[in-house]
Amino acid sequence: MNKYSFTTKQHIFSRSPYVVYVSLVICVLAIGFTGKAITEQTLSTEPAVSLLITPAETITSGGPVALNVIGFDANGNQTSAIGTLEWMKTGLTGKLGDNQFTPDASAGAHAGTVTVHSGEIKATARIRVIPSLPWSEDFESVELEKIPTHWIGATGKFFVREMDGKKVLVKTPVQRGLNRSNVYIGPPAMKDYEIQIDLMGTKDKRRLPDMGLIANRYTLDMQGRHQRLQVRSWASDLRMAKTIDFPWDTDVWYTMRMKVEVVDDKAMIYGKVWRTKDAEPKEWTITAEDPLPNREGSPGIYGYSATVIYYDNLKVW
Repeated sequence: MNKYSFTTKQHIFSRSPYVVYVSLVICVLAIGFTGKAITEQTLSTEPAVSLLITPAETITSGGPVALNVIGFDANGNQTSAIGTLEWMKTGLTGKLGDNQFTPDASAGAHAGTVTVHSGEIKATARIRVIPSLPWSEDFESVELEKIPTHWIGATGKFFVREMDGKKVLVKTPVQRGLNRSNVYIGPPAMKDYEIQIDLMGTKDKRRLPDMGLIANRYTLDMQGRHQRLQVRSWASDLRMAKTIDFPWDTDVWYTMRMKVEVVDDKAMIYGKVWRTKDAEPKEWTITAEDPLPNREGSPGIYGYSATVIYYDNLKVW
């Protein structure tokens, strides 16, 4: 820091609140006028050398997605000389016309890309189609060694495989990196839902997995090594975590259910776990309270795969 730095900062912060306020207003107005001048500038007429589709990433519940193509010339200026555009889609089910994609109503949740070409230049955007609740996934329609295409965080870690004549989702120990994974299956602003799944952990010598569900950014975790059930909001800071003893067996299917209720200034997190072959218990297995609530968040799956974990019959409603 040079000899003038402290003097300058001291001068700024010693000003009256009124002077600071007026200065901020002037800055905002200056930015506004500058922005207007930029948006009204004349487009270049030089040929485009690169393209951009906006929005580059979109989530739709089934409605049409409007797409805009922007061209840039060799100097990086926006240009009107784009040329003839040709559109194509990959992995998406629906109608793609000029500057719009409309999903098929019966397509269900999926994701893919749209690409626009103008000569040898092109641009690509990704679209996730996620219908309104309820959702149900038994993985029978998912290609082996793949995952549902609209999920986030599962690629290369989770795989659909055959087991006893049916398809299930599998999380294996990773070859490198971390075994711990959070997978998100919906938009981040979701709330007021319940999520349920069947899951089964395995044992390899003394190694056991952790596995569970995610709702509103809370995790419900069956911990194998500790034989516990835990609710938490963040694994590295257990500020509101609640943990109870919960012995469970490997190579046995369990059903897990989770919901979050936000009332006023607190969240109540409810979790329930039972053997899949048994009747669902009436009472919740664990209940936790958070005075600093997470008010929304995508439903998801959690897994720490020190050994193989199996998942099936995912439901969100």
